[in-house]
Amino acid sequence: MRIDEVKDMLPQKPERMESVEEPKRSELVKASYDLIGCLHEVYKELGAGLPEYIYQEAVAKVLKAKGLVFHKEMKFHPTFMGEQLESYIKMDLVVESPAGNTIVECKALTQLTEKEHYQTFGYLRATKFPIAILVNFGTDRRAQIERFHYADNKLYVF
Repeated sequence: MRIDEVKDMLPQKPERMESVEEPKRSELVKASYDLIGCLHEVYKELGAGLPEYIYQEAVAKVLKAKGLVFHKEMKFHPTFMGEQLESYIKMDLVVESPAGNTIVECKALTQLTEKEHYQTFGYLRATKFPIAILVNFGTDRRAQIERFHYADNKLYVF
């Protein structure tokens, strides 16, 4: 299979990501604030250079210590033509909050690529969860954190 054929199979990245307008932005920032603090706490102690699964476990420990409700390696069966598929996606972490479930995708790469963005966008579209946080622990100065909001079939960055 050629790379351009694989690229066509990936969820489509929006041509344009819109910024979330206030007051919705404030609500989303508030919903993700504690979670991002947990991610920074993990990076502060572990730094860069470890495998992805180590960061996932460390984030889970911090979430548990903070009393946040979460699901590790949550499986979700997307629907196609109105029917649930047997195949599933597996998200690193899903954190419950009053604003809705938040997907947390942990990476340990030197740099995030379109592949990681496509994966995160696909998870948001499939689950219809409102928030996703893509975190890369592989950078040398600090964790790279990107937040996305999905609503009305549109993807927003905040």
